[in-house]
Amino acid sequence: MKRASIRVQEPTPELTEKIRRARVAISQQKPRYLKCPYCQHNAIAVYEDTRGHVESKCKKCGRITVFDVLNMRRLRPRNK
Repeated sequence: MKRASIRVQEPTPELTEKIRRARVAISQQKPRYLKCPYCQHNAIAVYEDTRGHVESKCKKCGRITVFDVLNMRRLRPRNK
């Protein structure tokens, strides 16, 4: 059985610029890691400006989970 070759190519200059701008935008933000609900492995890193739903496959157990990033925020205790 012949395997198809995997083509790997460099991103276009426009896409490279978008990637660079995204890295600059998050450089001052602290990442927060959401854990896999099945094995507690760090499944995905989210930043302060991450919104909505994100689907991620855990590298440890292989299960796919959809995270609602806004509802997964940590609640801070109120100071009275």
